[in-house]
Amino acid sequence: MPERFQVPPTEISLSTSSTAKDLTKIVRELLLEEHEDDEDFAKEIQSKRLNFMVKETFLTLNVHELMLQLDLSNEQVIDIHYFFALEKPKPTKSNPCDEWISTICPLTHILNEKNKSYAVGFFNGDVKVYSSAHAELLNVAQLHADAQIADMLYFKSDRAGAKLLVTCSEMPDP
Repeated sequence: MPERFQVPPTEISLSTSSTAKDLTKIVRELLLEEHEDDEDFAKEIQSKRLNFMVKETFLTLNVHELMLQLDLSNEQVIDIHYFFALEKPKPTKSNPCDEWISTICPLTHILNEKNKSYAVGFFNGDVKVYSSAHAELLNVAQLHADAQIADMLYFKSDRAGAKLLVTCSEMPDP
């Protein structure tokens, strides 16, 4: 945690019904007290989401549930650590599909370091192969007619000089 976002060790009496939202509010208030005159900091800290942890266990519901999980007494002083929550990933590109995707399989040889392409299986039995740039390279319609592609396995046989994509389906019949 960058130094400007660190709160000095502080003892606070909390309700066991306190949630991460409540703790976030407390941390923000403590940080804003330290940086009263810095409007940019106030905006920045308001935009940050925080996660909380006690003894390497995340606070997901409330302090009471966490204490039960860790077998801690409510008469103990517990150290609660906080850090910035990860931001949700932002998509860089979108490829709309007419059908729902059921499985995705990278097409890499075991010795290759990077994925060069990938195969996508659909609920309607279609299989498509895309490049690493997400361009459609191959479309096999109704490979498994009226059945969902459940899984795919790609392997390259150097001895036979062949690349194979094995698909399996299920629903309604395997």
